[in-house]
Amino acid sequence: MARLILLLGLAAGLFLFLRWLSRQPPRVFWQWLAVLLAIGLLALVLTGRAHWLAAVFAALLPFVRGLLTLLGGIPLLKRVLAGTGAAKSAQQPSSGQTSTVQGRYIRMTLNHDSGDIDGEVLTGRFRGRMLNQLNLDALLQLLSECQDDEESVALLQAYLDRVYADTWRQQAGAQGQRQTSGAPGEMTREEALQVLGLSSDAGEAEIIEAHRRLMQKLHPDRGGSAYLAARVNLAKDILLAK
Repeated sequence: MARLILLLGLAAGLFLFLRWLSRQPPRVFWQWLAVLLAIGLLALVLTGRAHWLAAVFAALLPFVRGLLTLLGGIPLLKRVLAGTGAAKSAQQPSSGQTSTVQGRYIRMTLNHDSGDIDGEVLTGRFRGRMLNQLNLDALLQLLSECQDDEESVALLQAYLDRVYADTWRQQAGAQGQRQTSGAPGEMTREEALQVLGLSSDAGEAEIIEAHRRLMQKLHPDRGGSAYLAARVNLAKDILLAK
């Protein structure tokens, strides 16, 4: 009887954990999957149910991505892995540029080199939090809060599309199906500089290069956001206008 209760408790705990894990960003999902894989692998080796070499190779093949993500989060290994790309980095140095697009609820930042996007919540229940600190449930609550600001909705949808692909729309229901106008709206010269990540004295060549680099990351044909691409195009037009 006690064993049955224990098994039921473990099954319930596993169900709740898997339910929580399914709502996490892909990066977190793969990290936890790699941890669970390592624990299961160790258990097999310690109980003598699998030769350790066979277990390692069999387990690593389908989960290489998750294991590399986990290892990349360990500071020492991260430094070692980063060192292997030193020659490439020397040939193509980081520009260090970032772009900023802001709505009433969200300030979104895009890294020119990596293409990663993140955002800070400016008001409401999650004020001061970064988007990457929120799970899917919290992000959908934020989406509900900012329905009165089309720009914030468009920015958050772009982030959700990048992190969760199309899976978030089913859970979001009607909010996930809402289509923004796609029009970038008005923009000042200062905002255009922020969008392209440029200083006020940037010349034509710098503007064109920043625009090119961003469109490589944001063009819809490459899995980017139509709204963010429109903002980038508008920023270039404003800065190049005579």
